[in-house]
Amino acid sequence: MAFDHLAFRNRYRAAVSPRYSGWLHMFSVALTAAVVIAAALYTISAATLAEWLCLPLSMLLVNWGEYVAHRWLGHRKTRIGRLFYKRHTGDHHSFFVENAMPYESTRDWRVVLFPAWLIWVFLLCLITPGVLLLNALWSVNAAAFYATGAIGGYLFYEVMHFCYHLPAGSFMERTPVLKQLQHLHRLHHRRDLMAARNFNITLPIFDVLLGTLYWESPQTASLAPESEQ
Repeated sequence: MAFDHLAFRNRYRAAVSPRYSGWLHMFSVALTAAVVIAAALYTISAATLAEWLCLPLSMLLVNWGEYVAHRWLGHRKTRIGRLFYKRHTGDHHSFFVENAMPYESTRDWRVVLFPAWLIWVFLLCLITPGVLLLNALWSVNAAAFYATGAIGGYLFYEVMHFCYHLPAGSFMERTPVLKQLQHLHRLHHRRDLMAARNFNITLPIFDVLLGTLYWESPQTASLAPESEQ
């Protein structure tokens, strides 16, 4: 039996609080990330090359984290990740399916973006311990670059994922590399692939390394049957 994503969208939208603001949601996340990045960069002074390397390495760590969380918590029922599973597989993948990817209003941003409070969990539980450890064992610069890369990676995730769900005709479709990344995410939203392929959201580094990358040309994919949409 075909999944009725339109009926799900109607039920989901009806349950969204009338006080919800997509713009406020987006702004609060962006402001938090910007303040952390600015504060971290302000503390850097006379950094060495080794300290600078903490920046790309921390972003690579976030890329690995997005892959792991997405693959083993977002698409598998576990006790520790049941809330994430419900919001991701239960809500996001029911709201957006392969042939219905764009959001239609700012109120739909609630099911595109992470909850606004999650960035604070990320800061307190993942970034702060790393900052304290690097500051104690290495240097203030190393800790600052780690914080910048980690929160930058989080923001990169939010921006890229949001852009994948932009309405048709956006700049994503006119930029070759971004168009390909958007198409990878569209393929991930195919209901028979979502639990097995294309788990990276930003750059498909670990999909390539761990053999979970799946690609079809947009022309081929457009011919796929829509029976499950």
